[in-house]
Parts: sequence; structure tokens; C-alpha cells
Amino acid sequence: MTGRSERSDPFDRVVAVITGASSGVGRATALALADHRGRLVLAARGTEALESVAAECRARGGDAIAVPTDVSDPDAVDALGDTAEATYGRIDLWISAAAVLVAGPFGSATVDEARRLVAVNVEGSLWSARRALRSFEREERGTLILVGSLLGLVPNPLVSEYVMSKFAIRGLALALQPVVAGRPDVHVALMMPGPIDTPMFKHAANRTGRVVGAIPPSIAPERVAAGILALARSPHRQRTVGFWPWMMFFAHRIAPGATEWTVARYSAATLTRPQAAAASSGDLFEPPTESRTTGDWRWGSWRRDLGARLGAALARS
Repeated sequence: MTGRSERSDPFDRVVAVITGASSGVGRATALALADHRGRLVLAARGTEALESVAAECRARGGDAIAVPTDVSDPDAVDALGDTAEATYGRIDLWISAAAVLVAGPFGSATVDEARRLVAVNVEGSLWSARRALRSFEREERGTLILVGSLLGLVPNPLVSEYVMSKFAIRGLALALQPVVAGRPDVHVALMMPGPIDTPMFKHAANRTGRVVGAIPPSIAPERVAAGILALARSPHRQRTVGFWPWMMFFAHRIAPGATEWTVARYSAATLTRPQAAAASSGDLFEPPTESRTTGDWRWGSWRRDLGARLGAALARS
């Protein structure tokens, strides 16, 4: 993260735009930056949920505004950046965390659902990158963090469209890194977390016939948020969070084919739960009204609490 002064806390009064801020990793990251008195421009589609996050950020000591935005609309993303600059004078950090999920056998999603996933996950990242870099090039400083997934490295055949989108986000990040290489204070970084306990699964377009949830062992969104802050402090090409994702990175370097086969089998088998679900549950086209960080997929409240506390402590350090 490139600061603008010699502050001991690099996030004190940092100006950050966060997409997908109403739930999951985006919400956790917003709250973590609020603990550092960040100035936050929060974006998601649902006004009510977004205002709830903004209010909690202000209660924690941050300064936050809610800007309802559909990231699939390039004009809306441009307006989001314009609002951030008009309100705070600049953008230091842009975190692109908006995402939706389609689950089911390949081809089971409707055309509209597949197009919506591409529009949010892929095009939303593209429009965010274009607007962020336009600001950073003018200011000659700034950090863009694209939130991808380990499914941008290894597959899960039960969420083929989602895997495709995360490969695209990884490709975008890697393509942009040499673009900004000649600007020492402009950075593009990629966060590639493993399974996360988020509400995204409850809002997924689900055509599996069963309940879908986070693949075990999933981690707390707060831990991913702490990883995003660490990446912003010291931008790297790409980063993951947790022991098992790091092991997967290592295994993929040594034996990519075997790793991909193993992950594909395991992740497809553990994405669903025994309980039956409606023929198609979830809605990609209506924004969630509830603002939540976790999806409660991890067994035991003690584990959920421990993960949240650990993530929050790491983010404050």
C-alpha cells in the first residue's frame, strides 16, 4: 500500500473503494478498514444492506458512504469512482470483491444466469480495474486488489461458470501487472482465497437439487479481509490465506495434473449437503436485503467466533 505521508498506520484515513461490500469478504474488509479510520466508499446493489454496513463502519471510527452500484454497468462503476473522488479528493485503494455463483451440472443454468455471472464476476472486475487505474495513473499512486479464488487455479466441475470467471480474473490481474510495472507507486495484486464461509452460497443460482455450501475446511471472511489488508500494505503478484490453500499452491507447482484431479473430485463432492433444495434456489438478479459476513457453514459456533477474532486481530496488527 502506498501511503501519502509517514503515518505509522498505512490505513489511517486511507480512501478505499470496495465493491461487493454488503456481505462476505467485502463487508469484512470494510469493517477491518473502518477499525483503521479508513474513508470508505462502499458499493453493492442492495441499498438497505449497504447502508447497514456503512453505519457499522462509522460506528467503528471510519468514515463511510454507501453508493448503490451494479458493477456489471460500466457507467455505474465510472460514477462510483467519480463519487469517491468528489467526496474524498482521491482513491488510494480499490478492492473488487463483488461476485455471484451458479452451481449445478454444466449447462443446467439458464442463459440469463450464465450471462449474469459473467457480467458481475468478469465484467465487474474489468470495469473496476479500468476506473481504478485511470485514477491511479493520474495520481501516480494507488493499489488495485482483485479478489479471485483458488478456483482460478484448480477446477470444480459443479461450478464450471464460476471457475471460468475466476480464471478470467486471475488472467486480468496477471495481464495488468506488467502494464503498471513502470509506475513504482501503482500496484495490481490478486487475492486467491480457498473456501470461505460466506452468504454467497445461499444466494447462488442452485441447480444441483441439494443445498450448496462452503467446501470444508472453509475459513472466516475476516481472515481473508486481513489477507487483503496485508496485500495492500505490501503488494505482491498474488496471495492466498490459510494453511491448506498454501499447500494447494505448492502441490500445484509440483504436480499440477494430480492436484487438479484431486481438487475437482473433492470440491464437487463436498460443495453440496444431503438436504434437498428447490429445483433452482437463489436469485442472481435481486440484491440480498440482509447484510451478513458469514454464511454459518463452519461446524460449531466456537470455530466461527475463533476465526472471526483471529481475522480481526490480524487485520488490526
